[in-house]
Amino acid sequence: MKDLMRVSIALLGLFASACAASSPAAPVKSAEAPVEVSIVMGYIPHVQFAPWYVAEKKGYLAAAGVKMKYNYGFEVDGIKLVGAGQADFALLGGDQVIQARAQNAPLVYVANWYNAFPIAIFSLKEKNIKTPNDLIGKRVGLPGFFGATYTGWRALLFETGIKEEQIKAQDVGFNQIAALTQGTIDAAAGYSNNEPVVLKLAGKDLNVIQVSDYSKLVGIGLVTNEKTANDKSQLVQRVVAAFLRGVQDTITNPDEALNITIAALPEAGGENLSSSKAVLNASVALWRSPRLGYVDPADWAASVKFMKEAGFIKADIDLNKSSTNKFVP
Repeated sequence: MKDLMRVSIALLGLFASACAASSPAAPVKSAEAPVEVSIVMGYIPHVQFAPWYVAEKKGYLAAAGVKMKYNYGFEVDGIKLVGAGQADFALLGGDQVIQARAQNAPLVYVANWYNAFPIAIFSLKEKNIKTPNDLIGKRVGLPGFFGATYTGWRALLFETGIKEEQIKAQDVGFNQIAALTQGTIDAAAGYSNNEPVVLKLAGKDLNVIQVSDYSKLVGIGLVTNEKTANDKSQLVQRVVAAFLRGVQDTITNPDEALNITIAALPEAGGENLSSSKAVLNASVALWRSPRLGYVDPADWAASVKFMKEAGFIKADIDLNKSSTNKFVP
């Protein structure tokens, strides 16, 4: 248990998986001197950000004429800073952008990264919970009634017609693994490239229900604001293209990406090497897409529809202003 919890703590907080049909186009080279571009990452330096380290190491960002300034913090920081024009970009989930837009924050989702919403409901195999209906009457632990995990949980119930009162959901904080292994809950909600990875590394047999198998919620992507998208459109296009090259290279050669990440973040290696590799492989599975960066407008519309019908937002939002594919190669 001590080893299990130590790995859990090391990985906790992740955003929170065949290569793409075609590689993203090379970034358009800037004739100007490199400009500093700030991005709010939403978490501490970590292997999950491998595509950025790859794009930097291989010179894709430099060729795009930018020098990235990484602001590691919380997702809410990205909403506030980018919305106020105090940061250029942030990595945010589609659900967060939709909620921010409903509160008049001028965020624009400009490139998809996580092709699938990364939330999952996981349980020990002995519980025999294989489908959403198997959760009825069970105790399910959530890290809180907020954030992407809660949104994913509600989306699963919404799409399967299960009423909240049919399941005994409870707030267990970020202690899903301990609560599950100690038997105080039957199943838990978390990021599919986090807690289930931890449990499997510890030798646990699991059943995992992927929210993305039931809901078209748009996952994590690159976000800017309306002013930057309109006034600095070439800059946005270059950053998007460079980032997507990093994503493609990471998908194509995750071992190389892991080595680049370890060179940038030595703590990802050593005793954390096996967990870093497992997390990266699980993340790559979420990044694969027939067209990297592209968001199906129908999925975006469906996400907005769900967010409103489920009570996450009250006001309508302009679909055309909140998300765009015009910067995607």
